[in-house]
Amino acid sequence: MTKKILLGMAFVASLAACTDDYKDWLTPQVVDQPEKVIFGDGSIISVGVIDFNSVTDERVKVCDIVAPTTTDDSYKPSYTITLGENNYEISGDGTMLASDLQDYVISQYGRRPVERAIDATVSMWLNNGITSVKTTTSGVFHITAIPKAPQISQNYYIVGGPNDWAESAKTKALKFSHSDKDVYEDPIFTVIFNASEGDTWFAIGDDEACDAIANDNDWSKLFGTTKGNGNKDLTGTLDRRYNLTDDGSFCVPAGNRLIKVTLNMMDYSYQIEPLNIAENYYLIGGPGDWNNSKAQKFSHSDKSVFDDPVFTYTFESTGGEMWFAFGDDEAIDAVGEGVWNKLFGTTGDSKDLSGSFDRRYNLDGDHSFCVDGSAKFYRFSVNMMDYTYTITPINFAQYVYFIGATDGWANAEQKLESASMDGVYTGYVYCADPNGWGNEFKFQRVAGSWDNEINSGTFTGGITGDFADGGGNIKANAGEGVYYVTLDLANNTLNAVKINNMNLVGSFNSWNPADDSKQMTWDANEFCYVITNAGVTADGWKFTANNDWGINLGYGAGNSLTDLVGNGGDIKVAGNTIKLYPTRKNSDKIYCTVE
Repeated sequence: MTKKILLGMAFVASLAACTDDYKDWLTPQVVDQPEKVIFGDGSIISVGVIDFNSVTDERVKVCDIVAPTTTDDSYKPSYTITLGENNYEISGDGTMLASDLQDYVISQYGRRPVERAIDATVSMWLNNGITSVKTTTSGVFHITAIPKAPQISQNYYIVGGPNDWAESAKTKALKFSHSDKDVYEDPIFTVIFNASEGDTWFAIGDDEACDAIANDNDWSKLFGTTKGNGNKDLTGTLDRRYNLTDDGSFCVPAGNRLIKVTLNMMDYSYQIEPLNIAENYYLIGGPGDWNNSKAQKFSHSDKSVFDDPVFTYTFESTGGEMWFAFGDDEAIDAVGEGVWNKLFGTTGDSKDLSGSFDRRYNLDGDHSFCVDGSAKFYRFSVNMMDYTYTITPINFAQYVYFIGATDGWANAEQKLESASMDGVYTGYVYCADPNGWGNEFKFQRVAGSWDNEINSGTFTGGITGDFADGGGNIKANAGEGVYYVTLDLANNTLNAVKINNMNLVGSFNSWNPADDSKQMTWDANEFCYVITNAGVTADGWKFTANNDWGINLGYGAGNSLTDLVGNGGDIKVAGNTIKLYPTRKNSDKIYCTVE
């Protein structure tokens, strides 16, 4: 008996996956469809474009099947459709489950709502209740489908908020951040911005909406909340204003300093979080314990946390993997009560050395940070304004300590600092020989420890300036006095310049660094330079050495007298009696007092 056989359909994706080629996301790729292909002595006929944005039924028609005939009525025909390596059931009327086709298209091409061409074949099976036989497979035909997904723009912006509405639309300054993934693979957009002094009103726009305002004064394309103009709910859905009954502007009540907005443009939902930068942050875990201790406190300048939102903590490696998180007082206190979800974790991979972070309760797990322990130290910096972090592996300590004849080789109190911990240490040391032992010294990596000392043999790159090799010790060749030192452990070099005079310079003396009337006197008992009747003004002034600008001191990042740095900003405090403490003997910072 001759049996006519029908073979099942194989679907082969003709386009590359999105992970390697973003061109596919931007330009629809459509293959011309043959209207009919051979199916035994029947045919498979293609249908039109299937747009899932308008499909409402459980099943969707993907082709017309004209079935081959069979000479044995005891065999019942059934059909399969093959897409790539996947086989699905298809009815004789050419319909299959809409969810099967939609899922397949998304798995191959993502959710971008553009036409996708799919290779397919149909097979016929005959079954007599005992035996099932595949009889015939069609030629390759094409299904064209559009995934169901909303329109998602590449960029979104806050319009209004703390800024003028029209100007913010024109400049697009408050832009939402987004990953480097396609917007249909990652539809999440976030922005953090300053709140207004009172209630903060704003809308959301994409490039089309902002350009419409700037060019045509058309405000209807902005996005607003569907809950109504001025609604203060922190969650909801959004839509274009032209689809709303009013402007739908968002409103966050007064009393907040920062506002975080998160959009999910796949379902057009939003979440608003009023944020406040805490005064203190703490590391938990890492070299310390996972408990509510606040011993591992981040450092911060003396500026307002809103003027300087960066907090930094440097910790020593244990030599192996180190896991940690961080939190403010609220989060650390909550840990003591068994609540861990207020801590901050990374939004990316735990071993990323930079990225963004969020509260654990906004993440899908702990998302703790992790370093491999290969470096000697790690500097962890967080920016609480934009919720970003950087982890810097370092192998140099922040300070090296001066020890020698000045203090009878008993105390390592003066120190040099490597502010970026890159191995380049700078600062001032007072060298003297009160006991007649020779004006010599060394440096220690850890105060009081001679392990791995820094001596003249360390500087294979040379000792220059007013220091010299003393045969193990380092000699202050220019005699007793204060020296400005550059010690480079990365290149093993040492240079020193003796400070012959320290002057005041400012608007009061036309910024003359060689004004002898403003010279300071060194006080060896207090380890400071002193001047009285200085007459400095709040117009601005600095310290200069050796009648030149090459070595000078001014305000550090915090604009504070307690933290002076080389080539710093103008000091703006008026006074007459000034004391400068340059050697970091009594403080980790160079500082001065003004009376």
